[in-house]
Amino acid sequence: MPPVALPVVEPFLASAARAPSACRLGDCVAGASATVVSLGCGENEACRLRELGLMEGASVSVVDARHCMLLDVRGSRLALSPAITAGITVLPTR
Repeated sequence: MPPVALPVVEPFLASAARAPSACRLGDCVAGASATVVSLGCGENEACRLRELGLMEGASVSVVDARHCMLLDVRGSRLALSPAITAGITVLPTR
C-alpha cells in the first residue's frame, strides 16, 4: 500500500499564533473593537450590564478611554468605570 500524504499543519499554526487573544476591556484603547467573552463582575452589576446590551457575544467599540471608558454598544453609548472594565474579558476584533 502506498504511503498517504498528510496535510501540512504549519500554516494553520502560524495563523493561530497571530490571532488576537482575550484581554480585559480596560486594556483596550480608543478606536478598538472587541467581542465580549465574559462579565467578571458582581451578579448585580452583570445583570444590569446585560440589561443595557453589554453581554457575552456583544460587539463593542471603544469611543474614549481617558477617565472612564466610553463604549458604543449596539448603537448606544455606555460609560463604565475602570473597576467594571477590569472584570470584563473581550476578544479584540481590530
